[in-house]
Amino acid sequence: MGVAKPPARRLGRPKDVASADTRERLLEVARGAFARNGFDATTNKQIADAVGITTGAIYHYYPSKLDLYSAVYEQVQEIVYSAFEKAVAGHDTLFDKFGATLDAAVELNREDPSIAGFVVGVAGEAQRHPELMPLLAPVRVERGRFLHQMVLEAEARGELARDVSPDALADLLNAVLSGLARFSNQTGDSARHEQAVSVLKRFLNGTLTR
Repeated sequence: MGVAKPPARRLGRPKDVASADTRERLLEVARGAFARNGFDATTNKQIADAVGITTGAIYHYYPSKLDLYSAVYEQVQEIVYSAFEKAVAGHDTLFDKFGATLDAAVELNREDPSIAGFVVGVAGEAQRHPELMPLLAPVRVERGRFLHQMVLEAEARGELARDVSPDALADLLNAVLSGLARFSNQTGDSARHEQAVSVLKRFLNGTLTR
Protein backbone atom coordinates (compact mmCIF):
# COMPACT_ATOMS: atom_id res chain seq x y z
CA MET A 1 0.00 0.00 0.00
CA GLY A 2 1.42 3.36 -0.98
CA VAL A 3 1.84 6.24 1.45
CA ALA A 4 -0.99 8.71 1.22
CA LYS A 5 0.09 12.06 -0.10
CA PRO A 6 -0.93 15.21 1.80
CA PRO A 7 -3.43 17.37 -0.07
CA ALA A 8 -1.79 19.90 -2.36
CA ARG A 9 -1.60 23.42 -0.96
CA ARG A 10 -3.37 26.09 -2.94
CA LEU A 11 -1.18 28.99 -3.82
CA GLY A 12 -2.23 32.60 -3.95
CA ARG A 13 -4.91 34.54 -2.15
CA PRO A 14 -8.13 32.96 -0.86
CA LYS A 15 -10.94 33.05 -3.39
CA ASP A 16 -13.10 35.43 -1.37
CA VAL A 17 -10.20 37.87 -0.94
CA ALA A 18 -9.44 37.82 -4.67
CA SER A 19 -13.15 38.35 -5.41
CA ALA A 20 -13.32 41.34 -3.06
CA ASP A 21 -10.20 42.81 -4.67
CA THR A 22 -11.72 42.38 -8.12
CA ARG A 23 -14.96 44.00 -7.01
CA GLU A 24 -13.07 46.97 -5.61
CA ARG A 25 -11.04 47.34 -8.79
CA LEU A 26 -14.21 47.02 -10.86
CA LEU A 27 -15.87 49.88 -8.99
CA GLU A 28 -12.77 52.06 -9.27
CA VAL A 29 -12.44 51.54 -13.02
CA ALA A 30 -16.18 51.98 -13.59
CA ARG A 31 -16.16 55.22 -11.60
CA GLY A 32 -13.45 56.66 -13.83
CA ALA A 33 -15.19 55.50 -16.99
CA PHE A 34 -18.58 56.87 -15.97
CA ALA A 35 -16.97 60.17 -14.92
CA ARG A 36 -15.13 60.58 -18.24
CA ASN A 37 -17.59 59.14 -20.73
CA GLY A 38 -21.00 59.12 -19.07
CA PHE A 39 -23.34 56.20 -18.61
CA ASP A 40 -24.29 55.58 -22.24
CA ALA A 41 -20.79 55.75 -23.72
CA THR A 42 -19.29 53.47 -21.06
CA THR A 43 -19.34 49.81 -22.06
CA ASN A 44 -18.82 46.65 -20.06
CA LYS A 45 -16.04 45.69 -22.44
CA GLN A 46 -14.11 48.89 -21.69
CA ILE A 47 -14.42 48.25 -17.98
CA ALA A 48 -13.60 44.54 -18.22
CA ASP A 49 -10.51 45.17 -20.35
CA ALA A 50 -9.20 47.73 -17.85
CA VAL A 51 -9.85 45.43 -14.89
CA GLY A 52 -8.37 42.40 -16.66
CA ILE A 53 -11.46 40.19 -16.62
CA THR A 54 -13.88 38.98 -19.26
CA THR A 55 -16.98 40.99 -20.09
CA GLY A 56 -19.14 38.13 -18.90
CA ALA A 57 -17.36 38.07 -15.55
CA ILE A 58 -18.79 41.50 -14.70
CA TYR A 59 -22.22 39.87 -14.42
CA HIS A 60 -20.86 37.70 -11.61
CA TYR A 61 -20.64 40.89 -9.59
CA TYR A 62 -23.38 43.11 -11.04
CA PRO A 63 -26.36 41.87 -13.09
CA SER A 64 -26.51 44.99 -15.27
CA LYS A 65 -24.79 48.28 -16.02
CA LEU A 66 -27.54 49.98 -14.02
CA ASP A 67 -26.60 47.91 -10.98
CA LEU A 68 -22.93 48.69 -11.52
CA TYR A 69 -23.63 52.42 -11.75
CA SER A 70 -25.71 52.23 -8.58
CA ALA A 71 -22.90 50.41 -6.77
CA VAL A 72 -20.40 53.06 -7.85
CA TYR A 73 -22.79 55.76 -6.63
CA GLU A 74 -23.12 54.08 -3.24
CA GLN A 75 -19.35 53.71 -2.93
CA VAL A 76 -18.72 57.34 -3.91
CA GLN A 77 -21.27 58.58 -1.40
CA GLU A 78 -19.60 56.51 1.31
CA ILE A 79 -16.17 57.90 0.43
CA VAL A 80 -17.39 61.50 0.32
CA TYR A 81 -19.53 61.58 3.41
CA SER A 82 -17.10 59.56 5.52
CA ALA A 83 -14.51 62.22 4.69
CA PHE A 84 -16.99 64.98 5.52
CA GLU A 85 -17.98 63.43 8.86
CA LYS A 86 -14.34 63.04 9.80
CA ALA A 87 -13.59 66.63 8.76
CA VAL A 88 -16.31 68.25 10.86
CA ALA A 89 -15.55 66.28 14.00
CA GLY A 90 -14.17 68.60 16.67
CA HIS A 91 -15.60 71.77 15.11
CA ASP A 92 -18.32 73.62 16.98
CA THR A 93 -19.82 76.29 14.71
CA LEU A 94 -21.65 76.12 11.41
CA PHE A 95 -18.98 78.26 9.75
CA ASP A 96 -16.15 76.02 10.96
CA LYS A 97 -18.01 72.83 10.08
CA PHE A 98 -18.88 73.98 6.58
CA GLY A 99 -15.35 75.29 6.06
CA ALA A 100 -13.96 71.90 7.07
CA THR A 101 -16.38 70.24 4.65
CA LEU A 102 -15.19 72.48 1.81
CA ASP A 103 -11.57 71.67 2.65
CA ALA A 104 -12.34 67.95 2.69
CA ALA A 105 -13.93 68.26 -0.77
CA VAL A 106 -10.79 69.96 -2.06
CA GLU A 107 -8.64 67.14 -0.71
CA LEU A 108 -10.89 64.46 -2.20
CA ASN A 109 -10.79 66.10 -5.61
CA ARG A 110 -7.03 66.46 -5.42
CA GLU A 111 -6.55 62.80 -4.55
CA ASP A 112 -9.07 61.40 -7.05
CA PRO A 113 -10.74 63.73 -9.59
CA SER A 114 -13.00 60.90 -10.75
CA ILE A 115 -15.03 61.30 -7.56
CA ALA A 116 -16.15 64.83 -8.42
CA GLY A 117 -16.45 63.85 -12.07
CA PHE A 118 -18.84 61.07 -11.20
CA VAL A 119 -20.84 63.10 -8.68
CA VAL A 120 -21.54 66.03 -10.99
CA GLY A 121 -22.80 63.68 -13.69
CA VAL A 122 -25.35 61.86 -11.54
CA ALA A 123 -28.23 64.34 -11.89
CA GLY A 124 -28.03 64.37 -15.68
CA GLU A 125 -27.76 60.58 -15.91
CA ALA A 126 -30.78 60.17 -13.64
CA GLN A 127 -32.80 62.47 -15.91
CA ARG A 128 -31.76 60.58 -19.03
CA HIS A 129 -32.32 57.23 -17.34
CA PRO A 130 -35.28 57.41 -14.93
CA GLU A 131 -34.77 53.73 -14.17
CA LEU A 132 -31.73 54.78 -12.14
CA MET A 133 -33.80 56.79 -9.68
CA PRO A 134 -35.17 53.90 -7.58
CA LEU A 135 -31.63 52.53 -7.26
CA LEU A 136 -30.03 55.82 -6.22
CA ALA A 137 -32.82 57.36 -4.14
CA PRO A 138 -32.27 55.51 -0.82
CA VAL A 139 -28.60 56.47 -0.63
CA ARG A 140 -29.27 60.01 -1.87
CA VAL A 141 -31.88 60.62 0.83
CA GLU A 142 -29.69 59.18 3.58
CA ARG A 143 -26.60 61.18 2.62
CA GLY A 144 -28.63 64.32 1.96
CA ARG A 145 -29.23 64.61 5.69
CA PHE A 146 -25.61 65.62 6.35
CA LEU A 147 -25.89 69.34 5.56
CA HIS A 148 -29.44 69.57 6.85
CA GLN A 149 -28.35 68.14 10.20
CA MET A 150 -25.44 70.56 10.30
CA VAL A 151 -27.85 73.48 9.87
CA LEU A 152 -30.34 72.16 12.43
CA GLU A 153 -27.57 71.83 15.00
CA ALA A 154 -26.52 75.42 14.32
CA GLU A 155 -30.10 76.54 14.77
CA ALA A 156 -30.30 74.68 18.08
CA ARG A 157 -27.15 76.46 19.26
CA GLY A 158 -28.73 79.81 18.44
CA GLU A 159 -26.33 80.64 15.62
CA LEU A 160 -28.98 81.47 13.02
CA ALA A 161 -31.12 84.57 12.78
CA ARG A 162 -34.72 83.78 13.63
CA ASP A 163 -36.01 84.54 10.15
CA VAL A 164 -33.53 82.18 8.41
CA SER A 165 -35.12 79.04 6.98
CA PRO A 166 -32.99 75.98 7.86
CA ASP A 167 -34.21 74.23 4.71
CA ALA A 168 -33.23 77.18 2.50
CA LEU A 169 -29.82 77.42 4.16
CA ALA A 170 -29.19 73.70 3.71
CA ASP A 171 -30.15 74.08 0.04
CA LEU A 172 -27.72 76.97 -0.31
CA LEU A 173 -24.84 75.08 1.28
CA ASN A 174 -25.56 72.09 -0.95
CA ALA A 175 -25.59 74.33 -4.03
CA VAL A 176 -22.26 75.87 -3.05
CA LEU A 177 -20.66 72.49 -2.40
CA SER A 178 -22.03 71.01 -5.62
CA GLY A 179 -21.09 74.07 -7.66
CA LEU A 180 -17.51 73.97 -6.47
CA ALA A 181 -17.31 70.27 -7.30
CA ARG A 182 -18.57 71.02 -10.81
CA PHE A 183 -16.05 73.86 -11.13
CA SER A 184 -13.20 71.58 -10.08
CA ASN A 185 -14.32 68.91 -12.54
CA GLN A 186 -14.66 71.35 -15.44
CA THR A 187 -11.33 73.06 -14.88
CA GLY A 188 -9.43 69.93 -13.88
CA ASP A 189 -7.42 72.20 -11.60
CA SER A 190 -7.48 71.31 -7.90
CA ALA A 191 -5.33 74.35 -7.07
CA ARG A 192 -8.00 76.70 -8.46
CA HIS A 193 -10.62 74.81 -6.49
CA GLU A 194 -8.60 75.27 -3.31
CA GLN A 195 -8.09 78.97 -4.02
CA ALA A 196 -11.80 79.47 -4.66
CA VAL A 197 -12.62 77.80 -1.34
CA SER A 198 -10.11 80.02 0.45
CA VAL A 199 -11.70 83.16 -1.01
CA LEU A 200 -15.19 81.89 -0.21
CA LYS A 201 -14.27 81.36 3.43
CA ARG A 202 -12.91 84.91 3.61
CA PHE A 203 -16.11 86.17 2.04
CA LEU A 204 -18.15 84.35 4.67
CA ASN A 205 -16.11 85.54 7.64
CA GLY A 206 -16.01 89.14 6.44
CA THR A 207 -12.28 89.45 5.69
CA LEU A 208 -12.51 89.53 1.90
CA THR A 209 -12.95 93.28 1.48
CA ARG A 210 -11.47 96.31 3.22
